[in-house]
Amino acid sequence: MITARSHAARIALLGAFGGLLIAGIALGSGCSDSVAAPGIGSSAQTTDALAVLPRDADVFGMTNLAEARDSQALAAALGETGLGMVSGTGSEDFEAFVRLTGFDPSEDLDRVYVAAREGQPKRAAFVAYGRFDRERIEQYVSDQSDVAFEVSEIDGVPVYLTTSDDGERGGFALANDEMVLAGDEATLADMIRRLGTTPPPADAELQVLFDRVAFPDGAWFVARGFDRAGRHVPAEAPPSAMAAQAAEGFVVSMNFEGDGIPVRAFLKTKPEASADDVADVVRGGISAARSGMKDRPSALDVLDRVEVEAEGDGVRVEGFLTSAFLADAHESGGGRR
Repeated sequence: MITARSHAARIALLGAFGGLLIAGIALGSGCSDSVAAPGIGSSAQTTDALAVLPRDADVFGMTNLAEARDSQALAAALGETGLGMVSGTGSEDFEAFVRLTGFDPSEDLDRVYVAAREGQPKRAAFVAYGRFDRERIEQYVSDQSDVAFEVSEIDGVPVYLTTSDDGERGGFALANDEMVLAGDEATLADMIRRLGTTPPPADAELQVLFDRVAFPDGAWFVARGFDRAGRHVPAEAPPSAMAAQAAEGFVVSMNFEGDGIPVRAFLKTKPEASADDVADVVRGGISAARSGMKDRPSALDVLDRVEVEAEGDGVRVEGFLTSAFLADAHESGGGRR
């Protein structure tokens, strides 16, 4: 059993290899016979990540943090706060973590992939790519003294597990100096056993959504199974919720460019729903949003650029997040420029 020096140290470490992967998500053309198919791209990282992530997941996503770091629009909007994933300002624990491990999440984390099953958020699985010095990280963990880590190996891969207050066991595995896996204990073990395998073909339901990813090397998020979730939408719900009620799946992707972030989304409608009607609902939601943004010129500018079109079996929505809007959103969220 290995322990950690403080709760802050634990947060810094597991945040880098687990929770922070979620933050990366919050911010694709290849062979048609594998998951890394048209839409989500066929890079080696995408192929390897989707080979190990749960194959029955309902949600998949990727954020290219390296591209985000290079975006002049994001840099201007966020100022010295970076991507907001980790703030080491005033934290001796964080500074010690970076110094002792050689790993700074704001600089050394390049891509994050996530997969989760509907109704099982605690069993989300993550794959992160970056630069990890395994020896220094292993030494850092072994030197801690307050929070317990259990260290083991699965198929020769070092695994670090901890138990939460509610009894959930999870952690991360250092696959190599460029790849880290994170998730609950069972999911983590399954991912390790799939290392080095070839991703299977995506099923038809998922492939349709993957094909709609417009920016495979920026950030993308795909969710299916809305009709299986069984959620009730009340009559007074906002247009966005009403549109979701008519959807089977959803895709959103974005690119990190110098002057802003282009965003493209696609809502795949249920067979019994009319794409034209859903498009009208989405347009109504945008109009309602405009009425509440009269004192936010940058937001009005973004909303004025949004295009909504019924297209085939769904609705396509395109927009562009300007540098001014990103800066205003950051400030209104409590950030500083």
